[in-house]
Amino acid sequence: MPNGAPRVIVFGSGNVATSLGQAWEASGVNIAGFCNRQGIVPPGFTSTEARCFKIPTDIDVAADYALMAVRDEVVFDLIEQLPSHLTPVHFSGAQRNPEKGGVIWCAQSIQPHSPESVGTIPMVITANEEAQRDALTALAGRISNRIFPTTEEKRQKGHLTAVFAVNFTNHALAVAQELAEQAELPWDWFVPMIEAMSRGAIEGKAHERQTGPGIRRENAIIQSQLESLRAHPDWQKFYEAATTSIQNLHDNTDS
Repeated sequence: MPNGAPRVIVFGSGNVATSLGQAWEASGVNIAGFCNRQGIVPPGFTSTEARCFKIPTDIDVAADYALMAVRDEVVFDLIEQLPSHLTPVHFSGAQRNPEKGGVIWCAQSIQPHSPESVGTIPMVITANEEAQRDALTALAGRISNRIFPTTEEKRQKGHLTAVFAVNFTNHALAVAQELAEQAELPWDWFVPMIEAMSRGAIEGKAHERQTGPGIRRENAIIQSQLESLRAHPDWQKFYEAATTSIQNLHDNTDS
């Protein structure tokens, strides 16, 4: 990392850009500019005199890093447009490392305009060059006390793991809430079992604590519940796929 506080260009204006950017600003990082579709300083920053740009090719200020807090599908298109003096850093768990620069993947959802919550977010650091990984580890260490330098492959596998652990689990809970609402059931019925399930998962005992008609192979109940989901074919498919996966996983590990 260059001597003194690094200078950065913050790309984007969403949750990652605002919360991480404001946290870095508070840590003493110099916000040299902003680049977003509106060409504005996002709300919450104190660097209101920083230059603003709409496209990367227009950036003409001195800076060390381009913090690419943008959608995964456009990040490399924007990196290709960067002036050569900027080192790109993106925040995707699934995308590859940029050839120059690296990745800081926050292994937790970022809340909007919430720099005070950043300090305990796990940050996974990868780069093609060890020196760059060390520099990004120091940069991330300015705002979080949970830093995990690793390899690109492990980061990408970690992202896939997070999809199952968080995204799919949250979707299942959203479906459950819809079912409870449609049946006029109080959600309080289910909170204790969700809390118990969560504690087991956090303790690393999700496999051994699996319950339900799928693992017990209660085929009559399974068919009855699938019939109850007839009005929701996507949820039927989800139920069938999850049941098959539960049975196969336990067949393979318990034999």
